[in-house]
Amino acid sequence: MCPRYVTTAASRCPGCAPAGFLEMGGPWCKFTRCAVRDRGYETCAECSEFPCYRFAAWDEGDSFVSHLNSIGNLRRVREQGLEPLLKEQGARIAVLEAMLSEFDEGRSKSYCCCAATLLPLAELQRAMEDARRTVRDEDIAAADVKAKAKILHRTVDGVAEDLGISLKLRNPGH
Repeated sequence: MCPRYVTTAASRCPGCAPAGFLEMGGPWCKFTRCAVRDRGYETCAECSEFPCYRFAAWDEGDSFVSHLNSIGNLRRVREQGLEPLLKEQGARIAVLEAMLSEFDEGRSKSYCCCAATLLPLAELQRAMEDARRTVRDEDIAAADVKAKAKILHRTVDGVAEDLGISLKLRNPGH
């Protein structure tokens, strides 16, 4: 889940191939413009040219680390169809919404989006339950969102580190 998708700001990304995309003109994404508007596909996975030149260096320089699973997700759609991925994404969105409603102190949205996107779903769900359990065990007040956010970060960072996954935004020039 990209932070631009989760935001409520005017710059919100409507997601890949949303309803009404063709009517809106889809100026925000070169991938969706090509696949949906220009070629009539539901996703890039349907295209015989996938992965095309648009994906060159996609994993290497994009500061939105939430995009890192895009190519793998599209390969999965190609092999298994869209429904299994949509079901998993629904579960990820549910965890993300819980993370944001229970643990976001106002500065963790991008972090939570990256975690919800990059961690394997079972590990993400386990980290969320571990964070909730720690909050209960340490008797953290519901209103102490800063303390809860620290617990979530510590828990999720531990899982990510164990898996060798970085949740930090990248600066392509450095």
